[in-house]
Amino acid sequence: MNKPRNPFIIGKYVSKEYFCDRKQEVKTLAHHVENGRNVTIMSERRLGKTGLIEHMFANGYVKKYHTFLIDIYTCKNLREMVFLLANEVFRKLAKKRSLLERLLDMVKSIQTTVTYNIVTGEPEVGLRLGEITTPEATLDEILAYMEGADMPCVVAIDEFQKITSFEEDNMEALLRTKIQRLKNTQFIFAGSERHLLEGIFSNPERPFYNSVVFMQLQPIDKGEYIRFAQKMFKMYNKSIQKELASAIYDYFKGVTWYLQLSMNEAFTMVEQGSEIGMEAFSQILTNMVDTKRFTFEDRYATLTERQKSVLLAIAAEYPTTPTLTSKDFIVKHNLKTASSVQTAVKGLTEKGLLSEQNGTKQVTDILFLLWLRNY
Repeated sequence: MNKPRNPFIIGKYVSKEYFCDRKQEVKTLAHHVENGRNVTIMSERRLGKTGLIEHMFANGYVKKYHTFLIDIYTCKNLREMVFLLANEVFRKLAKKRSLLERLLDMVKSIQTTVTYNIVTGEPEVGLRLGEITTPEATLDEILAYMEGADMPCVVAIDEFQKITSFEEDNMEALLRTKIQRLKNTQFIFAGSERHLLEGIFSNPERPFYNSVVFMQLQPIDKGEYIRFAQKMFKMYNKSIQKELASAIYDYFKGVTWYLQLSMNEAFTMVEQGSEIGMEAFSQILTNMVDTKRFTFEDRYATLTERQKSVLLAIAAEYPTTPTLTSKDFIVKHNLKTASSVQTAVKGLTEKGLLSEQNGTKQVTDILFLLWLRNY
């Protein structure tokens, strides 16, 4: 693989050379998989759940498995989820003609087109959402294929808590019934809304109760991340002061996505043979917010006046996390009544602008929060 222009990769997994730490976590996850356990991984959003799973899949931590990963965050129903799964399975298995032929033979409920790349000669499968007309039947066919595959299969479903808001009423029972029958296929369920995931897997009255082992993903160790950042800069004949790397880590509370974005920006601001230090801290934050300024303006414009007031109040308190319906918070920010705050919080949560983290409601996107602080 060609060396990337910027070693701080954002939003995708490239290779182990550009992946920071998680040595113990990946060993623990692989241990669960190798021992036939379904796993639920919980953490704050953007802390690196997906990267951890991709890192395990890509580097031989689980040997002789077919591995599949889908993110259902944008899905609204079973049909959309099954489309993602079908697409991933066809994409992964199309590279081996014998596996593809068997898959096409077993999955009869959807029409697919197979073409061959003129350069590599490898088959490529075309699939459209409209072709998923009987999603439950298609899911059964895909799972049946996995059960008869030449190697065990591992399916990772990111943002799994989204099934609680699917259009279908019986989604948990339907999926649990199908999954519990499988012997050749295991699942990794990942998600960022702990209370929803715990409701799915820890409530004795719900279908998935006691069906998984839990992993709680924490921020990467601060010292490890600073060493990683300095190593990446050094690879390109640049350097970053430890104080700046430490300040960025603390400001974003060790959340991986924001660390990577900050370091990516810092990397662009320094020439080869030079060092970047604390004097650049404010500019790094400003540049990061500026890349999304128009998006934030449009998002803010859609809110009610009450929702705007509550968001601005929460942003003003950062990094503390006040009780949003407390008298002190309401009086300090002139928010009228607790009930009006609750109504605004409900609307903001439904829009995805607030999420529950560590038992409190917080602005989901820290960059949006920074924009609000300077509004």
